Amino acid sequence: MVFKKREELGGMTDPNINIGGRRPKDGKETNRSLKERELLMLLRRIRPHVADAIMQAAKIMKNEEAAHQNQLKAATILLDNYRRLTLDLYESEDPDAEATEVQAQNQPTFSLKMISGDTPEE
Repeated sequence: MVFKKREELGGMTDPNINIGGRRPKDGKETNRSLKERELLMLLRRIRPHVADAIMQAAKIMKNEEAAHQNQLKAATILLDNYRRLTLDLYESEDPDAEATEVQAQNQPTFSLKMISGDTPEE
């Protein structure tokens, strides 16, 4: 099978060329889809306990009778999870669209320039 040049077809691609890529096999799951499904099932099992764990860490952190080491560990757990959540939140956004808006907002609305270095005498 010989492919034809675009000039011969009037600028169109040859219909014999597969531009859609390889199609996945029907009925067979890939390793990636199996892994994603298992992780999703695990997440669904753990998710109801997350709120309780956070509340327990907050109670330990606020408890005056708890050892300082345990209070510090609880605070570290809370802060680390907060940091991860904010990174996940902003990582999912489109960086190109956000960068243009942020720069437009950061432009100075009013600026002063020093004209001369001399101070006025009274």
